[in-house]
Parts: sequence; C-alpha cells; structure tokens
Amino acid sequence: MSKLNLEIKGIDAIIKKLKTYGEHAENIVEIHTKATALEIAADAKRLAPVDTGKLRQSIGTQKVEKLTYRIFAGVKYAPYMEFGTGGLVEVPKELKALAIQFKGKGVKKIDLKPQPFLYPALVLNRQYYKENLLKELKKIQG
Repeated sequence: MSKLNLEIKGIDAIIKKLKTYGEHAENIVEIHTKATALEIAADAKRLAPVDTGKLRQSIGTQKVEKLTYRIFAGVKYAPYMEFGTGGLVEVPKELKALAIQFKGKGVKKIDLKPQPFLYPALVLNRQYYKENLLKELKKIQG
C-alpha cells in the first residue's frame, strides 16, 4: 500500500485545549476528526483521475488511534499520480519531505503530469475542520 500520509497541521493546540475538558470534549473531537477524514477521502475519490477506477477504489480511511485517522490511496502508483514523474514533478512545499520517499532511481524516464487528488482534498477540508473544533471549544468554554 502506498503511504501518502497527510496531516492537518496547527490543530494540536486546539485538540490539547479540548482534551482538558474531559471525555465529552474528546468525543466531540473524535466525531469531527472521523467526519473530516471521511470527507477528505470522499473528495479525494471525486478528484482522483480515472482510467480503470482502481485508484479511486483504493482511497479510504483507517482509524490509527483515538483522534487519529489515516487517509490513504492503496495502489502503488498513487504517489506518482499525485506528484507526477520525471521532469513534470510538482510537489507542494509542505509535502516535500513526504514526496521525496517516492523519488525514482532514474532507470527509465517517464514524464507523467501530476494529477493531485489527496492534497487538494486535504486543502478543501482542513480549514473547515479547524473552524469546527474552535466552535466546539467556544461552546464548551461557555
């Protein structure tokens, strides 16, 4: 399975603050985290390029632990569809460290234009996720 793990940065402080309000707050975070993971996966499926449909079918979510979900694309060519290959590689700045693990060995030259689907799905949903958690924090704080 390709490991294109994306995380939403900048929410650790919000989650930490919510956790101080106990189990009820953690359950709220869990609900919103799961819903957001499912939404990111749904958007990634919608945005994924289609040839045989295997890439779209391989996109899913997995609960790693409480408050942590993984959104993945399970076909081995997923990173190459996301970032491109050869001279056409395009990697968003915040994903450089992730993308380097998929760099080819230069055995053969194939220029495949990137067709991003996971990163755009993350971008579509991360601000909404943060806003939801902040709203819930404000409700709890009263």
